[in-house]
Amino acid sequence: MRLRVHISTRAHEIPWDNVIAPGRGIIYSALKRQAPQLGATIHAQGWGPHKMAPFGHSAPEFPRPQRVRGAYVAGGTGTLEFGSPLPELIDALERDLQVIPILDWGGIALNVENVTRIAPPAFGAGRTRLRTTNPITIKAEAARAPDGELIRGRWLLPGDPGFDVALGHSLRRRCETFGHGGVQLQGITWIGPKRSFSVVGHGSDSPTNVKRGKKTGAPVEVDVSGTPSALQSLWSTGIGGATSAGFGWVIA
Repeated sequence: MRLRVHISTRAHEIPWDNVIAPGRGIIYSALKRQAPQLGATIHAQGWGPHKMAPFGHSAPEFPRPQRVRGAYVAGGTGTLEFGSPLPELIDALERDLQVIPILDWGGIALNVENVTRIAPPAFGAGRTRLRTTNPITIKAEAARAPDGELIRGRWLLPGDPGFDVALGHSLRRRCETFGHGGVQLQGITWIGPKRSFSVVGHGSDSPTNVKRGKKTGAPVEVDVSGTPSALQSLWSTGIGGATSAGFGWVIA
């Protein structure tokens, strides 16, 4: 399930460091007000067997302003999306958005005009093509060297050796998190340009304890097969790592 928030702003630009970074804090703030126990559980230990953050979000998008090289333009009316397969999380976020007239998006005022629920596609064929509008990155699984030393996983970009294998593992873990199995990466059909975004780290959503860092990725298009419910969960949260930070959001 997704919430599409119809927004408006007088700002003409969003600083690159705040294009996606504020989304995570907005979700946790909404949960703190509307579903504090759920928010505390997710913040402390994640969700499901793989302890993932069970949500994702887009960047604000404004179709009217003319693009300017080197800037993330804003202005007029636009949309912002949040998603999760957890009905209780979507319910809490929707309640909060109905009483919050303005979202503080990293110092940019986004007026909330309307909120619409968007149900996931049926995915009855058991196969779909997903394209991300935000960059995607994957952390490879840790492994043991021949001498027994633990080699910690590193972040892989689309096109890096082993990225497809790591993405396949990530898709399966994400679906298992929400109680669905049987999903498989069939192929990567497109890789977009690489870009770095500022993100907020785990445990740093308080305004007095914000830890930011840069994360690099690239948008992708992938063919995925699986049960309809598994594909719906991917559509609802995004794919890859750091979806709670705004990475890997899937175009509706």
